[in-house]
Amino acid sequence: MVKLFRYLQLRGRGLTLLRRLQYRIRHDELIQTFAAVILLVFIAAVAVSFLERGRNPQFERMASAMWWAIVTMTTVGYGDIVPQSTMGRILGAFVMLAGMGVLSLFTAAVSTKVITNRLKEGRGLKKVNMKNHIALLGWNSAGLEIVQAIREGLIRENRALVLVSQLDPDQAEAIITRYPDLHIKFVSGDCTDEEVLHRADIGMAYAALIIPDESAPHRTKSDEHTILTTLSVKAIEPKVKVIAHIMDPLNEAHMRRASADRVVVSDRYSGFLLGAHITSPGIPEMLDRLFTGSAGVRFARRKIPNALVGRSFAAASAHFLEQEHAVLVGFIQEEEGFKLDDILSDDYSAVDRFIREKLANAGKGLSKAARLEINLSPAAEYIIGARDTAIVLERP
Repeated sequence: MVKLFRYLQLRGRGLTLLRRLQYRIRHDELIQTFAAVILLVFIAAVAVSFLERGRNPQFERMASAMWWAIVTMTTVGYGDIVPQSTMGRILGAFVMLAGMGVLSLFTAAVSTKVITNRLKEGRGLKKVNMKNHIALLGWNSAGLEIVQAIREGLIRENRALVLVSQLDPDQAEAIITRYPDLHIKFVSGDCTDEEVLHRADIGMAYAALIIPDESAPHRTKSDEHTILTTLSVKAIEPKVKVIAHIMDPLNEAHMRRASADRVVVSDRYSGFLLGAHITSPGIPEMLDRLFTGSAGVRFARRKIPNALVGRSFAAASAHFLEQEHAVLVGFIQEEEGFKLDDILSDDYSAVDRFIREKLANAGKGLSKAARLEINLSPAAEYIIGARDTAIVLERP
């Protein structure tokens, strides 16, 4: 029974592939003209072999006949193989004339294909084929600042950037031209549309940055659109890291339920900055210069050298200050999230079923969220662990 099922399954897949091939042949002009070229070569080779058989030893082999057909059809005319019979020469004249026509159609089809692909790519209608890229979903007045902020990381890690929005193609081209050192692609469409996200190859992305979108005419920025975009991304590939920006703090809970990995809330620190102008003058100005890049220093992550693992925070501070001219601020510990479905097999063996049932009975889920712990300015005697990543303040 199992063998029969697998046979029917394979047969069904074969029929599906055959139907797709038939559809491509019927609707793709390039394939049709290429098939016409091959067919003309084959027919000409068979015909000349039949007409010259017994009279001309040059056409005894089918390979020689096909060589003659190709040379004649392209009007190259090497003259190394020539038909001797009258009918053979008439056939040669026909192949020359038909070849010029068919090859002209084939050349036109190739040119049309190339131009169409270029136009589709320029208008953001072509699917991108990428891996480990960053997808920026949506566009607003802060878009250029975001691109500038991630620019160095994109270059260092050799990642591409895919802009997905309803910007005018000319506006998108201006953004791409602004950063010639980055590999930027544009995909036009609504970020909530799964077909558009598939064109952006979102399932293969390293991360998706979702911002309030105002790229469409007459559309105002809204958290609802951002939440829907997050749900669409996670529906395609739950493992894609999503960093989303919302404007209303009340929507943060909704964004968490949409499985966003990180959430940035507008004006979250406005109260602190306003108060700090009174209680700690100079601190808001310092933070503003730090975050806008005008301070000449920046925060950065640094891998802990193996020689520092097991040593104290004080020793690590001295190392970074003396060896790397950076101030050690603290540490980050990251723990990757996972889903047990990624570990358990698809055929639901007895062991897999047992694990699932035990977890279900215990009221535990099959997934674990990613965790990020930050330890700023620890005690001098804090011992550095293998999972720690350094946070430093350095000069670019």
